[in-house]
Amino acid sequence: MKNVARFTVIPALLFALLGCAELGFGEREPGEIPFSLTGVETAACPMQMKIGESKWRVDYFGMYISNPAIRVDGKWHSVKFKQTKWQTPTSALLKFHTLCRNPEEGNDSIVLDVSEKLLKLSTNLRFTVGLPFDENHANPLTQVSPLNDSSMFWSWQNGHKFLRLDLSNTADVDKSWSYHLGSIGCESDAAVRSPEQACAFTNRVEVILPMSQLDYDLGLALSVPTITAQVNLNDSKGCMFESPEAQPCRQLLKNLLVRPWLTWD
Repeated sequence: MKNVARFTVIPALLFALLGCAELGFGEREPGEIPFSLTGVETAACPMQMKIGESKWRVDYFGMYISNPAIRVDGKWHSVKFKQTKWQTPTSALLKFHTLCRNPEEGNDSIVLDVSEKLLKLSTNLRFTVGLPFDENHANPLTQVSPLNDSSMFWSWQNGHKFLRLDLSNTADVDKSWSYHLGSIGCESDAAVRSPEQACAFTNRVEVILPMSQLDYDLGLALSVPTITAQVNLNDSKGCMFESPEAQPCRQLLKNLLVRPWLTWD
């Protein structure tokens, strides 16, 4: 469980898109890859999803990704994100839950600093769900956007929330469920100090997606129910910075590692 976990997505299963018309992507620039949510009623505000017999509101859904790379002629080449308020050259923040109500406060796409010509030659896209050690544990008071988003930050010692999913039951206002994935077992002199070495469980997930050459007009479908598969949301509060060996943390991490939660649309 230590260090970086990884999985490879095989494009054998494509998910039907919901709500693309409502969210809309507009005209793309080279290197732009939009993400659309599947299994979620994106036309509703707040967004809702059905899991089993229950309906859940998506109160928060955000995710950091970092270290993008593409494979050309069998070799990996690191690329950068274009600098925006949602991206540094090495990291990007996706934020979905505000798109229906306040689109300017959400982000559903990444923009790689690459040309269409290079994308046409690419056979794979790779990135990491999570942040590099130096960015994850840097001084939160001096970090640039989007690394200064306090809603995606845990502590200086533990760093950022790589993935944050907060749900609430539409039929029971007292029932909520959360999944906060980030590095744990981080040792430093205090919570306001960064660790000097890697945490016991870094909890980064490497994603590798196949690409068809000459196909550069790309979009990704993200299945939220697949992330929560095989977990009874009514019987637990979720998993928030606990050991990946604890339940339901073990199943949730397994879903990110082996299930096709992210596919080309």
